[in-house]
Amino acid sequence: MHKKSKIWTILKACFITVVAWAAWLSLSKATAQTYYLGVLAPQGEAAAQNRWQPWLDELNDQLSDDTVILVPLALENWQQQIEAQQFALVLGPQVQFIKMNTIRWRWLATLQTETAQLNSNAQNARDKSSRDKIFSNQGFDAEGVNGQQSQNQLSTTVTLANEFNKLNEYTPLKQPSAMEEVASALWVAADSDIYRLQDLEQRHIAAVDTDAFGGYLLGAHLLQQNGIMPSHYQTQFVGYPIERTLHALASGKVDAAITPLCLMEEMARRGQINDKQYRLIHPVATVSSCHSSTKIYPNWTLAATEQAPDALVRQINQHLFGKNQAEQRWLPAESSSDAERILYEMNRHPAQKQLSAYMVDWIKAHRLWMAVIILVILISTVNYAWMSWLAWRRQKKIVRQNRLIRDYDQQLHQSERFAVIGEMSGAIAHEINQPLATIQNYAQGLLIRSQHARLSKNAIDIAPLDNAATENALQQIVNETERVAAVVTNIRRWAGRSQANETRVNIAAIYQQCILLLGEQAVVVNFWLASDYQHLTLPNLLLDQLLINSMTNATQQGATNIMLRCQAEEHDGKQWLVLHLSDDAGGFDQAQLQGQYLPENLPSQYATQSTKAGGLGLGLMICQRLCKSLGGMMQLNNIDTEHEIEQFYQVMSSEQHRFKRTLNGKIQLLQTNANYQLSNTVGAQISFYLPLSLANNDEKL
Repeated sequence: MHKKSKIWTILKACFITVVAWAAWLSLSKATAQTYYLGVLAPQGEAAAQNRWQPWLDELNDQLSDDTVILVPLALENWQQQIEAQQFALVLGPQVQFIKMNTIRWRWLATLQTETAQLNSNAQNARDKSSRDKIFSNQGFDAEGVNGQQSQNQLSTTVTLANEFNKLNEYTPLKQPSAMEEVASALWVAADSDIYRLQDLEQRHIAAVDTDAFGGYLLGAHLLQQNGIMPSHYQTQFVGYPIERTLHALASGKVDAAITPLCLMEEMARRGQINDKQYRLIHPVATVSSCHSSTKIYPNWTLAATEQAPDALVRQINQHLFGKNQAEQRWLPAESSSDAERILYEMNRHPAQKQLSAYMVDWIKAHRLWMAVIILVILISTVNYAWMSWLAWRRQKKIVRQNRLIRDYDQQLHQSERFAVIGEMSGAIAHEINQPLATIQNYAQGLLIRSQHARLSKNAIDIAPLDNAATENALQQIVNETERVAAVVTNIRRWAGRSQANETRVNIAAIYQQCILLLGEQAVVVNFWLASDYQHLTLPNLLLDQLLINSMTNATQQGATNIMLRCQAEEHDGKQWLVLHLSDDAGGFDQAQLQGQYLPENLPSQYATQSTKAGGLGLGLMICQRLCKSLGGMMQLNNIDTEHEIEQFYQVMSSEQHRFKRTLNGKIQLLQTNANYQLSNTVGAQISFYLPLSLANNDEKL
């Protein structure tokens, strides 16, 4: 019974153990995780799988439960896929990590190349052998040395030598791979005329990619150090796989090729190319057995990203630096300062921002002020465009107005010339008419006397033929004089021909137009206007000629105020429409008003002499003639300017206006009750007496 109980207890313990083991196995499988290792594949996915999968299989064997899967990545999308945070581990040349955000990464190890490892072991063995030989020789030559000690030294030397020989005998020299060491080699054809780096100027050079460190940047940096800038040669980027560089050189498409280290040796070993047909440019000595044009830079580096847990990192470190290391030998992560220096010198380092990037960062840091500045610039631009458009429109308007004024002024000058011609024609006709009238009177007298003498009984006998000839000659004289008189009459009719058709003119508009015609002379003058009538019916340009001649005469005398009154007045028992044009220039000269040149049968106050010293007063003569052509008259007087100003406020029932011509050629309306200053208390007044029928009483203000 006791035995049965004991057996049952043992069976029960075994059952519990099996159940616990099964539960632990299922739990461990449930907690197992899968992680991804992103590996740069410069020679394609197949080459990357063959190169790194054996090492990764050994690593997975060392992991307790987790599994790491290899994912080859091409350089063109290498950075984008890693930054997508899908990989717990990354493996690639250390320089390819510089452009990434690796702040929270953990650098695990840097791969040691096989050639460097073998060279290091051989060198250490040779050093030990040399030291042992020295110690052995010293032991044999010294006197009084114990024989047993010498024997021990000899045995030690022999042992190390044997081990070194065994190392050389049993350790095969592994051929280096283009994916294990980082350097660049510049290759040209063996029969090429390129022997120096300077010979590469203006040549075509094949390279892998603009971001390939060993496939372009190291070679371009070497050329730049020797004074050959990238603009001095033409680079043809052939892309991945990296074998395309040597294929392009072999086909003759390029003159040289920048290749990663050991690519030529690897392709020659596989029979893809004959290395005897190519020559290295600028060879340098390195620890590698491959030909290189630059020194070797830090090898491939293994790093853990943020997605890798600490437990996985500890297991990987134990595998990398444990006693039983895999075929690859790993060293602590090396510094990338040399590679970063090259990127700085090539202006390719990510910390070296372009000027535009600095400007964008500065704008982001001062975006508030930049918004204000942009707003001010925008408003200024809109305002400038608006003001430019207004100025353009104003310019067009001014040009159009100046054209109208110029045409109007030409019409006035033309009308004035016709008036002058009329005056001259009238004067000539008047002077010719006097002698013709005298000749006609004498001829008619002789004819009458001859006729009376013939009829008289006491007349002297004259031959009939002589009397007939005399009478015929005298008749011809009379006929010719009549003909000349008719010509003079035609000249007078032409000189005194009527103006253009009568038009209805606005007094204020014509007055302002004349102010504009005065030009710069009107800038310093105040112009006053008071009128009982708004419109007059006059021949075209007649009112303009009356006003412009009178106003020009006033401005030439230095007037600062010119006043125009239009009203109905009684003169000599008859109602007239009177235009009084007054100024404050000091008045007419009294001697000139006393009639040095007076029309016939007119008193002195109707003098037409100009106020200009020694002047003929042709403008006033034209005004007199124009008034006379309408059945009116013109009168000149000296007035009290202050009294004339009062007439604008006391006598006139109409609305008063005061104008000012500005410097930009515009008419400005001023207040009549504003402060003003008269230059003289005495002024000249020209009064035009016109028939009242020219004004429409229905429009009287």
